[in-house]
Amino acid sequence: MKPVSSLFWRLSRPITMSGQKAIVSIIFTASIITLSNHNFCFAQTPIKKIKEFNAGEIKAATVDRLGNFFLVLKKGRVQKYDANCKLVASAKMQPDLLEPWFHPGIFSFSRSQKKIIRYGRHFENPVSTELDASWAIEPYLVTVRADNHIWILDKADASLKHINPITGATVSEFSIDTTQFLTRPNFTHIREYQNMLFVLDQNSGILIFSIFGKQVELIKKAGIRNFNFVGEELYYASGNTIQFFDLTTEITREVKVEGSNQFALVTDERIILIDDKNRVRVWETPIAKID
Repeated sequence: MKPVSSLFWRLSRPITMSGQKAIVSIIFTASIITLSNHNFCFAQTPIKKIKEFNAGEIKAATVDRLGNFFLVLKKGRVQKYDANCKLVASAKMQPDLLEPWFHPGIFSFSRSQKKIIRYGRHFENPVSTELDASWAIEPYLVTVRADNHIWILDKADASLKHINPITGATVSEFSIDTTQFLTRPNFTHIREYQNMLFVLDQNSGILIFSIFGKQVELIKKAGIRNFNFVGEELYYASGNTIQFFDLTTEITREVKVEGSNQFALVTDERIILIDDKNRVRVWETPIAKID
């Protein structure tokens, strides 16, 4: 993983003075475009704790694009909270993957039942689809695509399959190169975001693929419990920090936070931290407006 942007990396060879002026002009223009497209930026640290509670033993945590956050409890329940920590919905379920990003629907996958279920925003009106045996030998992880098709990670051959669940057609398929791993992979999460596919192997890190199946990056970090996205950045909890990776520039940064955490969620207004004792702490995050 290159710690600088791809643009700088490609232009690191010696250049003429006129070339330097051109690059400065490009960078300045790009900066103006970036600032005009985003009217806020994140502060470096949370400033005020607004809530702390224990919801029980937490298996997973995620967030939707409106700033609501979800806790998947090991006792077999999923709880949805708004940004002010108000419990707005709850459902008795034990998903192996929960994806609420494509609002207003909530997508879930059950490995034991070999089916996916789509809910309304408050877990109402569930619509289930059984996974056809022809789609995968061992469907280990399933997530939804932006077009409402699905991705299946087939554990039998470490392949990723794009399936149209309406027609049953396999649109595309490619394999994960397992020779790159020093230990046997332990795939625990999969997600599509901004026309890229992300696969978490807890033993090696986060694999990033183009939508066409080419692996473009491996964020090497063992022990990641989960990852998520805010704007152009991927992030994950690592001890007393949140690690960020910019999907456009490949620049990395970190934000120091309270305690050692297994999960972290970041929204426009909040940072939600969940430590090893399942304490949920919700922090207000200042948004610096850009004039």
